[in-house]
Amino acid sequence: MEKVINIDGKDIRFKSTAGTLMRYRMNFGRDLIKDIAKLEKRYKAVENGEDEFEIYDLEMFEKIAWSMAKTADNNIKNIENWLDDFESFSIMVVLPEIMDLLIANLKQEQDSKKNLMQVVRK
Repeated sequence: MEKVINIDGKDIRFKSTAGTLMRYRMNFGRDLIKDIAKLEKRYKAVENGEDEFEIYDLEMFEKIAWSMAKTADNNIKNIENWLDDFESFSIMVVLPEIMDLLIANLKQEQDSKKNLMQVVRK
């Protein structure tokens, strides 16, 4: 699944595939699904005025966003140089968009596995 998000006046493509999960794990040594779940929980708390983002959350968000952008365009720069291309990169604007993309992709994968299991059982 793919989505274009305008960030700082630039249209940036983000893509979520099984390769995104591996790219994130290989580059950052972390599980993308666990990290996005943590980030989503924090986002909701911030949105409700119950909490604030910490530096760790922002770093995780930037790494997830870069991994998804790199999946869409393998020619993008390393994460530090890529982030330098933006004057601002709002977690409150971009995070909901990429969460939707990740969740839609994971749901599609789960549905495919469920359908495969039904075929195998017949």
